[in-house]
Amino acid sequence: MVEIFVLSHKKIDHLKRLIQNEYLYINVLSNLGIKQKRSVKNALWEVHEVSTRDTTALMQKFNLPEILARVMAARGVTLDTANDFLHPFLRSSLPDPFHLLDMDKAINRIETAIYNNENIVIFGDYDVDGATSSALIKRYLATVGINVAIYIPDRVKEGYGPNTDALLKLRKNGTHLCITVDCGTVAHEPIIAAKNAGLDIIVIDHHLGTEKLPDAVAVINPNRIDEDSPYSYLAAVGVAFLFIVALNKTLRNKGFFSKIAEPDLMQLLDLVALGTVCDVMPIIGLNRALVHQGLKIMSMRKNTGLRILSDILEITERPSVYQLGFIIGPHINAGGRIGQSHFGAHLLSTDNSDEAYDLSLKLKILNDERKTLENEATKEALMQAETLVNSGVNFIMVTGSWHMGIIGIIAGRLKDQFYLPTIVISISHEIGKASARSIPGIDIGAVIFLAKLEGLITEGGGHHMAGGFSIEKDKIDKLHTFFQSKFINSTGNKTIKADGVITVSSINITLWKQLQCLEPFGAGNPEPRFIISGAKIVKPEIIGENHIRCFIADTDKTIRAMAFRAVGTELEKALMQNSLVTILGKISVNYWRGNENVQFLIEDALND
Repeated sequence: MVEIFVLSHKKIDHLKRLIQNEYLYINVLSNLGIKQKRSVKNALWEVHEVSTRDTTALMQKFNLPEILARVMAARGVTLDTANDFLHPFLRSSLPDPFHLLDMDKAINRIETAIYNNENIVIFGDYDVDGATSSALIKRYLATVGINVAIYIPDRVKEGYGPNTDALLKLRKNGTHLCITVDCGTVAHEPIIAAKNAGLDIIVIDHHLGTEKLPDAVAVINPNRIDEDSPYSYLAAVGVAFLFIVALNKTLRNKGFFSKIAEPDLMQLLDLVALGTVCDVMPIIGLNRALVHQGLKIMSMRKNTGLRILSDILEITERPSVYQLGFIIGPHINAGGRIGQSHFGAHLLSTDNSDEAYDLSLKLKILNDERKTLENEATKEALMQAETLVNSGVNFIMVTGSWHMGIIGIIAGRLKDQFYLPTIVISISHEIGKASARSIPGIDIGAVIFLAKLEGLITEGGGHHMAGGFSIEKDKIDKLHTFFQSKFINSTGNKTIKADGVITVSSINITLWKQLQCLEPFGAGNPEPRFIISGAKIVKPEIIGENHIRCFIADTDKTIRAMAFRAVGTELEKALMQNSLVTILGKISVNYWRGNENVQFLIEDALND
């Protein structure tokens, strides 16, 4: 690990003169024996240590600026993988979808349903991954002349995944085939009941399951226990895309498109990108290609719902991972959290502008209500969490009577602040509904799976970084004891990795544009972070509810900076002193009235 130290202003000036044309001063910093410090967020900073040989090789072969080659090398990009990283096209990344177990069975069954004009219903989860997966399949089938319905269960009344009452009702209403998306892998009893009633089920999912598979026609899931697919990192919408690729290929080979135009599957990638980003899947390999191409499709604004929602939210910049994850995604999610669960899926699948406008307005109102509920509940949960952390726990588990739709957000907030696996339980009528978030190295989905095997929870599931479950109130203490043994390796010691140390003077539009060559950013390919040592903070002020705007300067240049959600934190104290601070953050561009202005987004700080 390369340690980061606080530099005196004389040494910073000396470094500028020594390396005037370089952005990064990593090697010089690593040799300075000055006292190491924790940040105001109680984190240790670490600069990626990168081989000079690897960096030089990437620079020479691909004609890259030094900063891009260094960042790529830090992310494990090699000479063999660099071309796909820089040019993530589907034609080189897309696998044969039939490599997934049961894909052939699923395609045979839906092909029969198409030719026999059977009634098909898509049963989706109520989050963004479920909404995009549902809309993706519905939109594809509509292009080949097949109209299907979407069913999204109510989060409070029905809970997660297929339930017996809903499936039997679908069968009673004439449904022959039900395709579950982003759920179904552990729905053993409901699927058996559906089968006995004559309703066939195809499961398309990505969550962990047990060795026993549900009694469905097909279970397509790269995370099946018996599956050896290398694409375990796909979101459910990514798996759903492979499903329609397989179906489209089969229909083409059988002459289905001799009389109608073959659908352009690329036009559906905006939905794949949205679901992948919002489910926080790693932006690597196939996901990187899906998101990269999906953002391009989204910029064409062909999806009626996405276009109208973006207009209502006054999104004017080109689509980005940030917009998907932090602006569009939360609004799509709002219906499933505190409103009507089907709003998101219906918005993404409709071509009716009036319906899309109505749904977009409702989702915006619901998201505003969600923010109010979230702020109040987070304060209560934070008080519990602080007491637990002060007692030296290795995970956080808090309980309350909060709205079920916001406990996942609260879990994420607490996890980010304390860097510990976090479980938030909402209790009503002696039953707790929980949402969990984890940190790298702690597989929360696997722990939930083990808790279910122990009989501590009634139902639940998840993946490495997130999960959820239901539990009887009188078993919460036993579950707490169980978690204590499973989270023993969780220390709460957070390390923030930076890609280098730069000066204010080196930050400009050119540098920002160079870094954009590494997009799309996200889990597995984080947006580059940099350290500015001895930055002078000028004119700090609070804007909005909890943000800080200021300027940062050195002897040669001044640029604008922002620190989001900083009010009431130690970061606010560091910045409002109007003095010299060592800061960590990202280079960004602010668009205002047609102008591009470079800025620095401050995430953490060390007091000089």
